[in-house]
Amino acid sequence: MTRSHQLSPGPPPEVLDEIGLAWERAQAPLEGAYELHFEHDPALQRAWGELRWPDGTPVRRLTAAEALALACGDPGALPV
Repeated sequence: MTRSHQLSPGPPPEVLDEIGLAWERAQAPLEGAYELHFEHDPALQRAWGELRWPDGTPVRRLTAAEALALACGDPGALPV
């Protein structure tokens, strides 16, 4: 059986837009204390978040769910 469609190599543009907006919202509860960064490994098809001090020093690695909760504006998800 052949596939009738090809999967794109990444999220659709509207999802990328939502990710960008979530990143903007994520900076508000962390402003002045931490920076939220998203990392990914294309080979493993995994993503995660990382809290960093403003100078870039890593503080804590976050699961994708924790990072997403923070990005969506849930400061209660802050594990530190």
